[in-house]
Amino acid sequence: MEDFEIELKKTFLEEATQLIEDVEQCFLDLENNPSDPAMISKIFRLAHNLKGSANGVGITAVGEFTHHLESLLLMIKNGEIIPDQLMVGLLLRSTDHIGKMIARLKIDLNSEFDSRELIAEIEATMANKGVAAAAVANKKIEKPKAPDEIPGLHLFDDADTFSPEPAAADPAPKPVANVVPIQKIEPKPVASKGVAPGQKGAQTQQADEGIRVSLVRVEKLIDFVGEIVILHSVLRDQVSDGKNPALRRVVDQIGKVTKEVQDLSMSLRMVPAKPVFQKLQRIVRDTSNALNKDIKLNMIGADTELDKTVLERISDPLVHLIRNSCDHGVEATADRVARGKSAQGTVKLAAYRQSGKLIFEVGDDGGGLNPEKLIKIAVSKGVIPEGTQMSDKDAMNLIFAPGFSTKDQVTDISGRGVGMDVVRTNIELMQGQITIDSEIGKGTTFKIMLPLTLAIIDGMVIRLKEDRFVLPLSQVHETVRLASAEVKSTVGLGDILLLRGENIPVYDLGVMMGRRSESYRGTEAIAIIIRTMEKPYAVVVDDIIGRFQVVTKQLGVEVQSLKGVSGSTILGDGKPALIIEMDDLVKMQNKHAQGASPGSSTLKVAS
Repeated sequence: MEDFEIELKKTFLEEATQLIEDVEQCFLDLENNPSDPAMISKIFRLAHNLKGSANGVGITAVGEFTHHLESLLLMIKNGEIIPDQLMVGLLLRSTDHIGKMIARLKIDLNSEFDSRELIAEIEATMANKGVAAAAVANKKIEKPKAPDEIPGLHLFDDADTFSPEPAAADPAPKPVANVVPIQKIEPKPVASKGVAPGQKGAQTQQADEGIRVSLVRVEKLIDFVGEIVILHSVLRDQVSDGKNPALRRVVDQIGKVTKEVQDLSMSLRMVPAKPVFQKLQRIVRDTSNALNKDIKLNMIGADTELDKTVLERISDPLVHLIRNSCDHGVEATADRVARGKSAQGTVKLAAYRQSGKLIFEVGDDGGGLNPEKLIKIAVSKGVIPEGTQMSDKDAMNLIFAPGFSTKDQVTDISGRGVGMDVVRTNIELMQGQITIDSEIGKGTTFKIMLPLTLAIIDGMVIRLKEDRFVLPLSQVHETVRLASAEVKSTVGLGDILLLRGENIPVYDLGVMMGRRSESYRGTEAIAIIIRTMEKPYAVVVDDIIGRFQVVTKQLGVEVQSLKGVSGSTILGDGKPALIIEMDDLVKMQNKHAQGASPGSSTLKVAS
């Protein structure tokens, strides 16, 4: 096989992957609106393009199977067959089959496939105007695929860790090239020369085109841009004395250009959440069928863009939460009707940005979490000792405990008690948080808060004695000078800051980091108010140096497990500084103190 022929086939396989995703989404939409002629026409057009492209590059196995699928779609388009639930199930299984062929061809272009059984089912369906699908369903399709049977998807209840790889019998294909689609950039208008106004065919804008670029090259670009940001900070500090105004202006201009290049390079990693949303829509469909429930998925924010790395790592937690909502959240149809609810349950999936954070919400309109029941289950499973008293919030957080499950029996979908524990662990590894909001009889909502990206952040550089640290700016709500604030000492609670009628506990970062043992009182210390946890708190620092964009560097192997520190960076003078995570430090402080006043124990972290 010639090199150019191999390259053509590889290019087709990459494009076909996106085509299959688009076709599957159309099938799911078709099930909700089977009489939409525009949707049917779009599906037929996509299938026709897939068939033509496959035959054009010599991948006849895909082309031949898609030809049969196209014939079935033509009958649907002409109104000869009504696309009911069974029919959509056949169409989805057909796209699964094409997806498997494409995946294996990415590994071996000489792969061979046996599509005879599925082709026979398609032909029988066409011959009987859709009746054959129902007949075959009695022995094959009637039992919907359980979520664990979806190709390429392993779920948490089956293992202690997330595992996106398929089963050994159906090996996961390695992509031909790890690529990320470049986001389209709107071109600026280009004036046409020698063309009369209104003349047809005259183009006043350059064509808007897209290309595919290796993700490795994008990562290298971002790394180099990060180094430029660091060097600019060093250069800015060198000319800060103002002795050469012209040079300072040039440095400022370089800073502006650097910021533009940085934003552009970071945008290359940003991809829409739509592919993950589409996968979850399919999972809701198959899971609800497996559970014999009628569940509708409402999706909000599928076009929200996020870092590709974050998208890949959040996919599996969302899969488990969605399945959890279908299985544990939404009640059986008979139970819903008996409680005066609609027969159809609803699961909500939303993605949006808020206050410098990326937010995902997964909710349902089911029975909600009963704190008393959760406590009883936790006691019976040995998660907590009998007689433990806790708030409703703490009781709901028991579902994240290892080994906890509200299911009495283990099924293919849930009951092993390892899923939610793994969900929280993996979200925390992404420097994120997950919270629960639930009301008995009305439903439950899980809220995941993640950083937008893990590469370059806006940070506040703070000083403790001679040492400097970086606090992510997204964590900072406001700052207060303690000399002019009202601070009171309380027995058992330590210092409390009275701020506009609100009592806020005070933590001395200098003591927590082992930088001082004496009190901050009587100094010009500053309190940073943080509201990222359930309750706000104040952190005392010696001084705030300023706000800067900092490039996050991974910690060395020796200190990667260090709690309360998410990374390091290089400041303008060329010296390193740790990036601290205050929520982690405060949690450790509270646990370490064990009832003593905040700041009474020292958590030493090397600078």
